[in-house]
Amino acid sequence: MIKHLTFAVLATAFAGIASADSAATWDLDGNAAIDPNEFVAGFGSLGTFSTFDGDASASLDATEWDSGLTPVGEYANMDLNGDGGVDEAEYNALLFNRYDTDGTGAIEQAEMASIDADLAPDGMLAR
Repeated sequence: MIKHLTFAVLATAFAGIASADSAATWDLDGNAAIDPNEFVAGFGSLGTFSTFDGDASASLDATEWDSGLTPVGEYANMDLNGDGGVDEAEYNALLFNRYDTDGTGAIEQAEMASIDADLAPDGMLAR
C-alpha cells in the first residue's frame, strides 16, 4: 500500500512539473523563445480550439467565444479575416499575441508562464 501511495505522489509531482514546463518544450530551435510557427505546432497539438468549437463548424461564433475566451478580447474584434467567425488560424494568432506581451514577435521565457497558467486545470483554456 505504501509503495502505491508513494508512486501516486511521485506521478502527481512529475505531472505538475511537466505541465509547468509545457510551453518551454515548444521551443524547437532552443533559442529560449517560441516563434509563431513553434507556437502553432505546440499549442495547436493541444486541441484547445476544438474544445471551444462546440458545433464543430471549424469557426467560433460569439457564443462559443464568450464561453471562456473573453479575456483575450471582445468577439467583435476577433474575426481578423472578416468572414463572420474565428477560425483556428485566427484563434492561434490571437492567443500568440496574448502571450507575446512585449510585441517582439516571439514568446520569451518570462512570457511562457502565462501560457502555462492558461493551460492549468483552473486556467482559461482548461475545459
